[in-house]
Amino acid sequence: MRGLVITMDAMIAIVFIFMAALILYSQTFYTYAPRGAYLKQITLDALTVIEKTGGIEVAIEGDSTGVREVIRTAPQHICIQVVINDASGEQVAAILRGGCSEYGKEVQVAVRPFAYQGQSYSVIAHSWYRKGTI
Repeated sequence: MRGLVITMDAMIAIVFIFMAALILYSQTFYTYAPRGAYLKQITLDALTVIEKTGGIEVAIEGDSTGVREVIRTAPQHICIQVVINDASGEQVAAILRGGCSEYGKEVQVAVRPFAYQGQSYSVIAHSWYRKGTI
């Protein structure tokens, strides 16, 4: 009789642990962003970092190293191109991530106005998934 009680107690404990694990697992929140939203967020984040680190000013003056460093930190499967145009639409700088040549099927574009030394500029960032990665 004593063995039966211990066995029943162990079975109840196993069922309780299983149920607790099932409840905890079902409460786990998985974040999922559609591909386009993810790509757009990466593009906007890259533009924000480029602006906050002073990369736009330096690129206007002719040194695109700061912009290159920022776009290089994006995930490997994402290509980014940053183009800076002046108020007349003349291209001042164009920086493309290395290893990226042609646009993929899905392209996100973000445009940000920028003022530097009394001049107006537009900073345009294109991003897409690198071919062969997704």
